[in-house]
Amino acid sequence: MSEPRRRLSPDDRRSELLALGAEIFGQRPYDEVRIDEIAELAGVSRALMYHYFPDKRAFFAEVVRAEGERLFEATNAPPDPDKTLFEQLRDGVLAYLRYDEEHPHGAWAAYVGMGGADPLLRTIEDANNERQANRIMARITDAVGDLDSKVERDLRITVYGWLAFTFEMCRRRLIDPSIDAGFVADACAHALLDAIGRVPGIPADLVEALAAARP
Repeated sequence: MSEPRRRLSPDDRRSELLALGAEIFGQRPYDEVRIDEIAELAGVSRALMYHYFPDKRAFFAEVVRAEGERLFEATNAPPDPDKTLFEQLRDGVLAYLRYDEEHPHGAWAAYVGMGGADPLLRTIEDANNERQANRIMARITDAVGDLDSKVERDLRITVYGWLAFTFEMCRRRLIDPSIDAGFVADACAHALLDAIGRVPGIPADLVEALAAARP
Protein backbone atom coordinates (compact mmCIF):
# COMPACT_ATOMS: atom_id res chain seq x y z
CA MET A 1 0.00 0.00 0.00
CA SER A 2 1.35 3.44 -0.89
CA GLU A 3 1.96 6.09 1.72
CA PRO A 4 -0.39 9.10 1.96
CA ARG A 5 0.80 11.85 -0.32
CA ARG A 6 2.68 14.63 1.47
CA ARG A 7 2.96 18.21 0.30
CA LEU A 8 6.56 18.85 -0.79
CA SER A 9 8.28 21.46 -2.90
CA PRO A 10 9.08 20.31 -6.46
CA ASP A 11 12.79 20.01 -5.60
CA ASP A 12 12.11 18.02 -2.45
CA ARG A 13 9.67 15.76 -4.26
CA ARG A 14 12.18 15.12 -7.01
CA SER A 15 14.91 14.34 -4.47
CA GLU A 16 12.57 11.95 -2.66
CA LEU A 17 11.78 10.11 -5.89
CA LEU A 18 15.48 9.83 -6.74
CA ALA A 19 16.29 8.48 -3.27
CA LEU A 20 13.52 5.92 -3.59
CA GLY A 21 14.73 5.02 -7.06
CA ALA A 22 18.26 4.46 -5.76
CA GLU A 23 16.91 2.10 -3.12
CA ILE A 24 14.81 0.12 -5.60
CA PHE A 25 17.40 -0.05 -8.39
CA GLY A 26 19.99 -1.00 -5.79
CA GLN A 27 18.00 -4.09 -4.84
CA ARG A 28 16.62 -5.36 -8.15
CA PRO A 29 17.71 -5.56 -11.78
CA TYR A 30 16.81 -2.60 -13.96
CA ASP A 31 14.46 -4.62 -16.16
CA GLU A 32 12.40 -5.72 -13.15
CA VAL A 33 11.65 -2.19 -11.94
CA ARG A 34 8.53 -0.40 -13.18
CA ILE A 35 8.26 3.35 -12.98
CA ASP A 36 4.58 2.96 -11.95
CA GLU A 37 5.82 1.00 -8.95
CA ILE A 38 8.08 3.89 -7.94
CA ALA A 39 5.15 6.29 -8.15
CA GLU A 40 2.96 4.02 -6.03
CA LEU A 41 5.62 3.59 -3.35
CA ALA A 42 6.20 7.34 -3.25
CA GLY A 43 2.48 8.01 -2.97
CA VAL A 44 2.33 10.12 -6.13
CA SER A 45 0.33 9.79 -9.31
CA ARG A 46 1.74 8.26 -12.44
CA ALA A 47 1.21 11.59 -14.17
CA LEU A 48 3.31 13.42 -11.58
CA MET A 49 6.06 10.83 -11.87
CA TYR A 50 6.20 11.36 -15.63
CA HIS A 51 6.15 15.11 -15.08
CA TYR A 52 9.54 14.81 -13.40
CA PHE A 53 10.97 12.01 -15.55
CA PRO A 54 9.75 11.23 -19.10
CA ASP A 55 10.53 7.50 -18.89
CA LYS A 56 12.34 4.86 -16.86
CA ARG A 57 15.60 5.33 -18.73
CA ALA A 58 15.67 9.04 -17.89
CA PHE A 59 14.72 8.32 -14.30
CA PHE A 60 17.48 5.75 -13.86
CA ALA A 61 20.00 8.11 -15.45
CA GLU A 62 19.06 10.82 -12.96
CA VAL A 63 19.40 8.34 -10.09
CA VAL A 64 22.93 7.51 -11.26
CA ARG A 65 23.76 11.20 -11.74
CA ALA A 66 22.51 12.10 -8.26
CA GLU A 67 24.47 9.28 -6.64
CA GLY A 68 27.60 10.41 -8.47
CA GLU A 69 27.16 13.93 -7.16
CA ARG A 70 26.64 12.71 -3.60
CA LEU A 71 29.70 10.51 -3.82
CA PHE A 72 31.80 13.40 -5.12
CA GLU A 73 30.73 15.58 -2.21
CA ALA A 74 31.37 12.77 0.27
CA THR A 75 34.98 12.49 -0.94
CA ASN A 76 35.56 16.21 -1.48
CA ALA A 77 37.76 16.92 1.53
CA PRO A 78 39.98 20.03 1.28
CA PRO A 79 43.75 19.46 0.96
CA ASP A 80 45.45 18.85 4.31
CA PRO A 81 49.00 20.28 4.29
CA ASP A 82 49.86 18.17 7.33
CA LYS A 83 49.26 14.95 5.41
CA THR A 84 51.30 13.35 2.63
CA LEU A 85 49.83 12.76 -0.80
CA PHE A 86 49.58 9.06 0.04
CA GLU A 87 47.63 9.79 3.22
CA GLN A 88 45.25 12.13 1.41
CA LEU A 89 44.65 9.57 -1.34
CA ARG A 90 44.07 6.87 1.24
CA ASP A 91 41.61 9.07 3.13
CA GLY A 92 39.74 9.73 -0.11
CA VAL A 93 39.33 6.03 -0.85
CA LEU A 94 38.22 5.36 2.72
CA ALA A 95 35.60 8.12 2.36
CA TYR A 96 34.42 6.39 -0.82
CA LEU A 97 34.12 3.08 1.04
CA ARG A 98 32.27 4.71 3.93
CA TYR A 99 29.78 6.14 1.47
CA ASP A 100 29.21 2.65 0.07
CA GLU A 101 28.66 1.29 3.58
CA GLU A 102 26.22 4.06 4.53
CA HIS A 103 24.31 4.07 1.21
CA PRO A 104 24.61 0.50 -0.11
CA HIS A 105 21.53 0.59 -2.32
CA GLY A 106 22.37 3.95 -3.85
CA ALA A 107 25.98 2.92 -4.38
CA TRP A 108 24.90 -0.30 -6.06
CA ALA A 109 22.49 1.56 -8.33
CA ALA A 110 25.38 3.79 -9.38
CA TYR A 111 27.63 0.78 -9.98
CA VAL A 112 24.93 -0.79 -12.15
CA GLY A 113 24.64 2.41 -14.16
CA MET A 114 28.30 3.16 -14.60
CA GLY A 115 29.97 1.22 -17.35
CA GLY A 116 26.68 0.66 -19.16
CA ALA A 117 26.47 0.81 -22.91
CA ASP A 118 23.67 3.38 -22.91
CA PRO A 119 25.07 6.65 -24.34
CA LEU A 120 23.19 8.65 -21.71
CA LEU A 121 24.81 6.70 -18.89
CA ARG A 122 28.20 6.94 -20.58
CA THR A 123 27.82 10.72 -20.67
CA ILE A 124 27.13 10.76 -16.92
CA GLU A 125 30.08 8.47 -16.23
CA ASP A 126 32.38 10.65 -18.32
CA ALA A 127 31.26 13.76 -16.45
CA ASN A 128 31.80 12.09 -13.06
CA ASN A 129 35.26 10.87 -14.06
CA GLU A 130 36.23 14.27 -15.42
CA ARG A 131 35.20 15.96 -12.18
CA GLN A 132 37.20 13.49 -10.09
CA ALA A 133 40.21 13.70 -12.44
CA ASN A 134 40.15 17.50 -12.38
CA ARG A 135 40.27 17.44 -8.59
CA ILE A 136 43.29 15.14 -8.53
CA MET A 137 45.07 17.09 -11.27
CA ALA A 138 44.45 20.31 -9.35
CA ARG A 139 46.11 18.79 -6.26
CA ILE A 140 49.14 17.87 -8.37
CA THR A 141 49.51 21.28 -10.01
CA ASP A 142 48.98 23.01 -6.67
CA ALA A 143 51.95 21.04 -5.38
CA VAL A 144 54.36 21.38 -8.32
CA GLY A 145 53.05 24.22 -10.49
CA ASP A 146 52.21 24.19 -14.20
CA LEU A 147 53.04 21.08 -16.19
CA ASP A 148 54.27 20.54 -19.71
CA SER A 149 51.27 19.86 -21.96
CA LYS A 150 52.43 16.33 -22.85
CA VAL A 151 53.15 15.46 -19.22
CA GLU A 152 49.77 16.85 -18.19
CA ARG A 153 48.04 14.77 -20.88
CA ASP A 154 49.82 11.59 -19.80
CA LEU A 155 49.14 12.27 -16.14
CA ARG A 156 45.47 12.83 -16.88
CA ILE A 157 45.00 9.54 -18.72
CA THR A 158 46.86 7.83 -15.87
CA VAL A 159 44.40 9.33 -13.40
CA TYR A 160 41.46 8.17 -15.53
CA GLY A 161 42.86 4.64 -15.54
CA TRP A 162 43.33 4.79 -11.76
CA LEU A 163 39.73 5.91 -11.26
CA ALA A 164 38.53 2.82 -13.13
CA PHE A 165 40.78 0.62 -10.96
CA THR A 166 39.56 2.24 -7.74
CA PHE A 167 35.94 2.06 -8.87
CA GLU A 168 36.24 -1.69 -9.40
CA MET A 169 38.07 -2.27 -6.11
CA CYS A 170 35.32 -0.46 -4.22
CA ARG A 171 32.61 -2.29 -6.15
CA ARG A 172 34.16 -5.61 -5.22
CA ARG A 173 34.17 -4.65 -1.56
CA LEU A 174 30.49 -3.73 -1.78
CA ILE A 175 29.89 -7.25 -3.09
CA ASP A 176 32.08 -8.78 -0.38
CA PRO A 177 32.19 -6.57 2.76
CA SER A 178 34.66 -8.97 4.39
CA ILE A 179 37.40 -7.38 2.24
CA ASP A 180 39.42 -5.10 4.51
CA ALA A 181 38.82 -1.41 3.83
CA GLY A 182 42.38 -0.53 4.83
CA PHE A 183 43.75 -2.97 2.28
CA VAL A 184 41.64 -1.44 -0.49
CA ALA A 185 42.64 2.10 0.50
CA ASP A 186 46.34 1.21 0.67
CA ALA A 187 46.26 -0.63 -2.66
CA CYS A 188 44.51 2.22 -4.43
CA ALA A 189 46.76 4.93 -2.99
CA HIS A 190 49.93 2.99 -3.85
CA ALA A 191 48.59 2.27 -7.34
CA LEU A 192 48.19 5.95 -8.20
CA LEU A 193 51.58 6.96 -6.82
CA ASP A 194 53.25 4.10 -8.70
CA ALA A 195 51.46 4.99 -11.92
CA ILE A 196 52.26 8.70 -11.68
CA GLY A 197 55.93 7.87 -11.04
CA ARG A 198 56.08 6.02 -14.37
CA VAL A 199 54.85 8.96 -16.47
CA PRO A 200 57.79 10.12 -18.62
CA GLY A 201 59.03 13.65 -18.05
CA ILE A 202 57.34 14.44 -14.73
CA PRO A 203 59.05 17.39 -13.02
CA ALA A 204 61.64 16.86 -10.30
CA ASP A 205 59.35 18.49 -7.75
CA LEU A 206 56.73 15.84 -8.41
CA VAL A 207 59.32 13.06 -8.17
CA GLU A 208 60.35 14.45 -4.77
CA ALA A 209 56.72 14.77 -3.68
CA LEU A 210 56.06 11.15 -4.61
CA ALA A 211 59.12 10.01 -2.70
CA ALA A 212 58.09 12.02 0.36
CA ALA A 213 54.57 10.59 0.17
CA ARG A 214 55.67 6.97 0.56
CA PRO A 215 54.73 5.50 3.95
